[in-house]
Amino acid sequence: MRKISKRSAVVLGAAGVVVVAGVAYAAWTSTGAGSGSVTSTTSQDSVISSTDTGTALYPGASTTFTVKITNPNDYSVAVNSISAGSSNLVNGCAAGTVTSAAVTNPGTIAGKGEATFTLTATMAPTATDACKGQIFTLPLTATLSSNA
Repeated sequence: MRKISKRSAVVLGAAGVVVVAGVAYAAWTSTGAGSGSVTSTTSQDSVISSTDTGTALYPGASTTFTVKITNPNDYSVAVNSISAGSSNLVNGCAAGTVTSAAVTNPGTIAGKGEATFTLTATMAPTATDACKGQIFTLPLTATLSSNA
């Protein structure tokens, strides 16, 4: 048998250490691939309710009144508009005798919050005696969008 020189033994030993270290390093590395997922909520309709009826109307007069919009969503919403309102037939008082103008961009409402908005109602100058002492309901619709 042939003897390995001291120098060859050192070189072979060092090379062996490098090979073992490379194998050990390779054994501990990895990569991964895949995906994550999230879900989105659904929107809930807001509710408009009357909070103040203003002063009593008479033919040709106007008054301000307030409505409250409640936002049941977890996120804030921008109130883009509140529709015009027009009264229905009330005990012989003609439909459309009391109206309110549309309002655009009146404000925002925090998530799970509420806000009050002021509108103006006007009684037609042609209102008849049948309109005396009546309560007029003005159907309103608010258009809202997420305020991101």
